[in-house]
Amino acid sequence: MKKSQIWFMAMLIPLTMGLVFSGCKKDKTTECPTVDYTQLDTTISQAQQLHDNAVEGTLPGQYVEGAKADYQTAIDLAKDVRSKDCVTQQELDAAKVSLDAATQTFESQKITDVDPGALIAHWLFNGDATDATGNGNDGTPTAGHAFWGAGPAPQLTTDRFGNANSCYHFDKGSDIVVPYSTALNPSEISISLWIKMEEQPNNDYIISLDRWNGWKLNLQTSDFLFFTVKAITPDGDTSYYDRDSNPTSIDSLKWTHVVVTFKDGSMNFYVNGDLVKAWTDTPGTPIAVDNIPLSIGSDLPTDVYTTEEGSPFYVNWGGYFKGDIDDIRFYNTSLTGPQVKALYDYEKDNFITE
Repeated sequence: MKKSQIWFMAMLIPLTMGLVFSGCKKDKTTECPTVDYTQLDTTISQAQQLHDNAVEGTLPGQYVEGAKADYQTAIDLAKDVRSKDCVTQQELDAAKVSLDAATQTFESQKITDVDPGALIAHWLFNGDATDATGNGNDGTPTAGHAFWGAGPAPQLTTDRFGNANSCYHFDKGSDIVVPYSTALNPSEISISLWIKMEEQPNNDYIISLDRWNGWKLNLQTSDFLFFTVKAITPDGDTSYYDRDSNPTSIDSLKWTHVVVTFKDGSMNFYVNGDLVKAWTDTPGTPIAVDNIPLSIGSDLPTDVYTTEEGSPFYVNWGGYFKGDIDDIRFYNTSLTGPQVKALYDYEKDNFITE
């Protein structure tokens, strides 16, 4: 072969290979789907405006602390999807659904007014057991039953702020007795109070209306909050709802804010403003109690107990609270989470005088 032919072939091979490899390369340009941003854009805009205008605090119309930061995170996630390269309509629609859900959650954290008429009793324990609402549900400090050691009537002591004679100490069955009223036996219940519990295996009954024959709040195993409601179910039967705050327990010798709420189908436990347990298997309304006084510090008033075994008031089946109790509020409505949080935020910093 002539040199000129060899030279020509040498030049041709790289050119041919280049054409071959060039023909095998994929086109890097990807055609993006056609999408409609309108609905997501509108949702993001409305959410951002709602967020920016919202104010956190403890007053009605404000939002609980931390709500705005969580909401902004959800808004930013939607914005990230909006700016994604070659986003699909399915992704945009899913982002809108998620942001709508976040908006609903945010709105549920808005503090609403509690109807003033819903506060049935408010025992401040500032010097006595008078009901500060003016509804007449005044209590009488009473010595404990002999079975419990006949503790003297609850003693006024220093509260969580250091104010003298501004809360009561309970021991050996001592209790505060409040005359029965149908107002203390409503279809919905919220109980808010502060306790400083001293460890002792005595069932720690905090407040009760005819023990498990009506409703009661106490501490049980591992110091879990324990609320019992005897209820008439929608089908007319009677059911006992014994529910607890497990796994959240109450620390001894430490002031703790406790709230329990009950309404048809729902029972919630709150500790220091936070929801720690929610039950949704409690249908019905509390049964009407047969004229038994309310007791604070024990499961029954001292003079209602009997030593007759088998009686619904048999003293051996009961128990009492040992420690301090203060600022009890009793409502005939089930408070919302934001209302509980606002109440805690206010009471933890303020000595209540009226």
